[in-house]
Amino acid sequence: MKHVHFIGIGGYSMSGLALLLHHQGYQVTGSDVNPSSRTERLQNHGIPIEFMHKPDNVQGADWVVYNTDVQEDNPERQAAVTQGITLVHRSEVLEHSLAGHRAITISGTHGKTTTTTMIGTILQDAGLDPTVLVGGEVPQFEGNVRIGHGLYAVAEADESDGTFLRYHPQVAVATNIEPEHLDHYHGELSALIAAFRTYLEKVPRDGVAVIGVDNPHLLAVARTLSVPMVTYGLSAEAMVRAENIEFGSDQTRYQVVVNGKRAVGVVLSVPGLHNVINSLGAMAAAHHVGVSWQQSAESLEHFVNAERRFQVLLEHPVMVVDDYAHHPTEIISTLHACRQRAQGRVIALFQPQRYVRTKNLWDEFVSAFHDADILYLTDIYAPAGEVPMEGISGERLADDIARQGQTVHFRHDMFQVVDELIDKLGPGDLFITMGAGNVYLAARDMAKKFNTRGVSNAGL
Repeated sequence: MKHVHFIGIGGYSMSGLALLLHHQGYQVTGSDVNPSSRTERLQNHGIPIEFMHKPDNVQGADWVVYNTDVQEDNPERQAAVTQGITLVHRSEVLEHSLAGHRAITISGTHGKTTTTTMIGTILQDAGLDPTVLVGGEVPQFEGNVRIGHGLYAVAEADESDGTFLRYHPQVAVATNIEPEHLDHYHGELSALIAAFRTYLEKVPRDGVAVIGVDNPHLLAVARTLSVPMVTYGLSAEAMVRAENIEFGSDQTRYQVVVNGKRAVGVVLSVPGLHNVINSLGAMAAAHHVGVSWQQSAESLEHFVNAERRFQVLLEHPVMVVDDYAHHPTEIISTLHACRQRAQGRVIALFQPQRYVRTKNLWDEFVSAFHDADILYLTDIYAPAGEVPMEGISGERLADDIARQGQTVHFRHDMFQVVDELIDKLGPGDLFITMGAGNVYLAARDMAKKFNTRGVSNAGL
């Protein structure tokens, strides 16, 4: 039995892989800095975890698994080198895990987790018993991994560090391309686009590339590919399109049109035009592996998204929502969905994540919040190892947004925002937290305090 040790085992992708290997019969251990719901789940499955990175943790391991965020000076990574233990990147473990399946991989700047969850749910409901690895907590999977025994495995393929090129999928989904994570691509958008082309060109003759052609970069790529493909989106060039879209307070209805012919009507339970588009990609991928359009539509009517994807924490008298949106395009889509759902005002709390992203997309962030009636910003959430940049701060970003005429407040303490608003939000208002850091804690605090204190109808 091979002993595999994971550095940072509590991460979404790492914890899912660790549990999958555990079920495959490997001896799995791990380490992390802090406990979480994911480490607790792993421990409940009998996986020992140390909450400190130290050289002794890798003792006896055959493989030590790390991800791109684990630096070379990590004591466990250094110990593996000193002891001659094989260092393996997370993506290599995923490649190894997918080898026994027909793989469906999903890549793109936005929509990876939702599209992966949709495909996995559709295949599960269709009785195909898939293995699914997803970058979020999914209620119907009871976590971030579903251990299946069927032919198919569904997984996110990460373009941020180029590791999506390791995989050999039967179905390769590309949702969109935007100039994100360009530090890995030497600052060149053309290099990122070229990587996506290589990713899509890997599908075999009996496979398919599923391509979101509302994105101009992917549309250009699709026009020059020679592999089997299905294109999707709202574009007139898409093979799988949504028409007659009707947004309701809690549902979205539309018709799926395939090559000009009506295929099925869909009632989608998750909000936003972006999720209509995500669902088209998911249905197209599922159709290639034998799931009918009608089966997919029936599955999506009851679809529950991963946590932190427009997660409604409280519905009445005020709606409290948390969302992972951390890129300007995601923010625009999420706030537009808020506008469709809210009966009153939309009040948003945004926590920028990473100094480099905030700097590179500064102008896009400044113009991304128009659908918020009132906006709060807090400090930038930076991962371990990222050095602050002079002149790049949440406070300065708030100032620039305010110059556009929006009502913006900056607060160092995100919980102060909750205390300020708790007695000022009225029935019909929607409060949303957005960001890839720990801002979700403020949404949970708001929902908890509403449940215990009640509200007044005072205005802001």
